[in-house]
Amino acid sequence: MAAVICTGGASLLFLRGRNNRSRRLLAGIMSAWGFIYVLRVVGILLGNQALNFTRTDVADTLVLVCGNLYLIILLLYPMEVVRPGWLNLKRIGILLLPYISITLLYYIVLYLLGQEPLELPDMEQFINHIGEFNVWYRLLMTLSIVTYLIFLFRLTWHYKKFYQQWCRNNYSDDKNMDISWLRQYGIGVVLIGIAYFWLLFDGNTYCFIVHNLTVQCFFCYTLYKGLFHDNPYTENFFSHTLNEADACMKAELREKQLPSGNICFPESESAFLNKLPAYHEEIANWMIKKKPYLNPSFKLMDVSDILPLNRTYLSRVFNDGFGDSFSNVVHDYRIREAEWMLVNRKDIPVGQVGELCGFSSPSTFHRAFVQSHGGVTPNRYRKQTGEK
Repeated sequence: MAAVICTGGASLLFLRGRNNRSRRLLAGIMSAWGFIYVLRVVGILLGNQALNFTRTDVADTLVLVCGNLYLIILLLYPMEVVRPGWLNLKRIGILLLPYISITLLYYIVLYLLGQEPLELPDMEQFINHIGEFNVWYRLLMTLSIVTYLIFLFRLTWHYKKFYQQWCRNNYSDDKNMDISWLRQYGIGVVLIGIAYFWLLFDGNTYCFIVHNLTVQCFFCYTLYKGLFHDNPYTENFFSHTLNEADACMKAELREKQLPSGNICFPESESAFLNKLPAYHEEIANWMIKKKPYLNPSFKLMDVSDILPLNRTYLSRVFNDGFGDSFSNVVHDYRIREAEWMLVNRKDIPVGQVGELCGFSSPSTFHRAFVQSHGGVTPNRYRKQTGEK
């Protein structure tokens, strides 16, 4: 089952992810995990005990080294989601350098001592040899992977708020861009880690079963999310830096250097500020007359059709001119449209009002309406206004 889920899921992601780096990376990760499970299946069919291992020694070096590596590569995917384009082979190598150094040191010291990794069939043997470098260093390797995972988790979550802000500034609906599910991804990695450490220090058949079931559930959930998640950033937006401000500056420079059609750049900061009231009025009139917000996929760059500015300046028109982010401004227009429709178009069922006003689903509309009306539902709002 694990082999089918990982290899089959990787194939689906490769087919769907031709133009999506995060899907391709997730496909690579699932392929790596699938490779291990395929080897075990081959071992079962051939009766090869070297491949078909159903129990291991305590702190077995092969399990320790491979398990640590596989836990680390799981953390590469969320990094690519929140900072697309930053990861490349060189940077992945740098991220893996601490792990590689710690692992190599273990084998180098053993070589200098003229020793081989000890086989420890049970915890009693492990405790008896705990004072030897051959054994206590394995504990250090285990602790280092925990520190490693904490560091990568903190790095990923640090950029989550910037990701969310970018969505609010550029998209009216982030249904397929929301990354709150990465919290569940992180919990899944932790559960795999717990099952792995249990397997590492126990190694019986039940440990393998629990670990395999955890991996299967984790990759089923991640496959579902990875297939349908859309990233608001361009593919290589962060190719040169992790810092969003620097990435925006680089993107703006690229836009200036490339043929940009009608997209223009104000001559100076003061020129932009002087024109800001006019920009605000032009967009407000367009919103009222054309109602582009009724399109669920309406995004910031669509505004450039009537106001030929680059992304940075368009975002500032909303943040400085309207006093709120693009998504919040569009949200307000949609709510006002829904209020009018609930009162004046009572022939339209409440469930359809949200979709006609640009919300991605009835549940999204209901939640947004209730939040903006102090707990009053669309149905109740229609009844209250009807009574008046």
